Amino acid sequence: MSYYSGRDGSLVYNNNVIAKVSEWSITANVDALTTTTLGQRNESYVPGNMDASGGATILYYADAPVTLINKVFRVNTVSTDPEIFTMKLQYSTKTINFNCVITQAALSCKTGDVMQASIDFKVTGGFSALVL
Repeated sequence: MSYYSGRDGSLVYNNNVIAKVSEWSITANVDALTTTTLGQRNESYVPGNMDASGGATILYYADAPVTLINKVFRVNTVSTDPEIFTMKLQYSTKTINFNCVITQAALSCKTGDVMQASIDFKVTGGFSALVL
C-alpha cells in the first residue's frame, strides 16, 4: 500500500527561499450563498467566495536573504502594508502554490536543535497551482 509523505515545502519572499517548511496544514472554505425564495420548502445554495488559511512549522535559516520575523513583526520599517509571501508545499509529486499573508509567528529554540518558527497564514488571491 502506498502513502503520501510531505517534503520540499518552502517559504519564498521576492523569489528567494527564506525558509524550509517541515510541517504544514491548510484548510479551504467556500461560502454557501442562499438562493432560496419565498414559497420554497427547502434551502438552496450556490458556491460563493473561497477562503483558505493554514499553519506551518518552518526551519529558520541563519543565512536567509530576508529575516522573516522582521517582516512579520515589521522591525525597522515604516510600511503598514502586510508583506506578501509565496508558499510552495509539496507532498509526493503533488504541489500546492499560493501567495499568503503571515498572520502569526512564534519562534522556538532548544539546545541541540534547529531553530524553528510556527506560523499561521491566510491565502490571498487564491491558489496559483494546485496539483492534487
